[in-house]
Amino acid sequence: MVAWFPSRRLVAFDAASVAGARLVRGLRGPRLRSLEIVPLPPGALVISAFTANLARPAEVSAALAHLRGALGGGRVTLVLPDGLARVLLLEAPKGADPQEYARFRFGPALPYPVGEAAIDLLPLDGRRLLAAAVRRDVVAGYEAAAAAAGFQTDRVDLAPLAALSGLLRQPRPARTVEIVLGDAALSLAAFEGGRLSAFRSRRRDPGPGEAERVYGDAARTALPGNGDPPFLRVTGVGARSFRDDLAGAGQTVELAAVVPGAGSRGEAAELPWLGAALA
Repeated sequence: MVAWFPSRRLVAFDAASVAGARLVRGLRGPRLRSLEIVPLPPGALVISAFTANLARPAEVSAALAHLRGALGGGRVTLVLPDGLARVLLLEAPKGADPQEYARFRFGPALPYPVGEAAIDLLPLDGRRLLAAAVRRDVVAGYEAAAAAAGFQTDRVDLAPLAALSGLLRQPRPARTVEIVLGDAALSLAAFEGGRLSAFRSRRRDPGPGEAERVYGDAARTALPGNGDPPFLRVTGVGARSFRDDLAGAGQTVELAAVVPGAGSRGEAAELPWLGAALA
C-alpha cells in the first residue's frame, strides 16, 4: 500500500559527500525507500559561512547528477551542512513575530549585513526558539548546483537544526548534551530538565585526541550541576568511531538513535538530519 502515497526527496551536502534520500509515506508514517551517498573529491566543497562553498562546481555537479539518476528528478528539500549558520537560542516577547524578532537579534551578531541573511527557525517550548542565520549568497550556490543537476528546490533546511528536530522527540536523562557531528563542523545541544538550555556550533578539529577534546567541550556546555557529569550522546559522521575512541580513553558516550524506520541501512545512522524527516 505504500506505493499509493506520495514520495519526498532530500538532497544533503557535506564536505566529503552528497547524500540523497527518498521517503515514502505509509500508514505508519514516513519510511526510507532509498538512500544514496556519493563521495566528493577532497576540496570540491569547502564549507564557509561567508563565501561560495562549491570550490569545484563540476565535481559537485557530477555527484548530484548521480543522485538524480538514483532518486529521480522533481522537487527536493536541500539540507545544508553544519558550519554555515550563526545560531541563537531566543525567547520571543509576547506578541512579537518570531521571524522579525530573530532578525532583530541577529543584527549586531552577524559579520555581514542582516539583510543578506536567510533566517530559519526551530520552535521549542512556549515562545522559545532556536534561530539560525545563513548568508543568502551561500545558500544560492547550493540551490544553483541542485538546479543544474535537474532538481527543483522545494525548501532548504540546515543539517544541525534538522538533526535537533529529530532529537527533540527522543527521551533522555534530565541533564544531557547531544553531540551532532558533521564533516567539517559539529553542534552541541545541552538539555536541562528536558528543556534545551544551550546550543553551540563550531568547526571540527580533526586529528589525535579530537574525541576527548569534544567530550570536554560538551561537558562544559552543560549548565553547572551537582558535580555529576552530564549524560552525553553522539550522532552523525563518524559517531561510532567517536564513541569507540572515548571508550578507549575510559570515557562514556552513547549513540543516539534518531533515524526510525531506517532498518538495516547502517549508513543512515550517520545522517541525523533524516531523523526529523522520518519522525
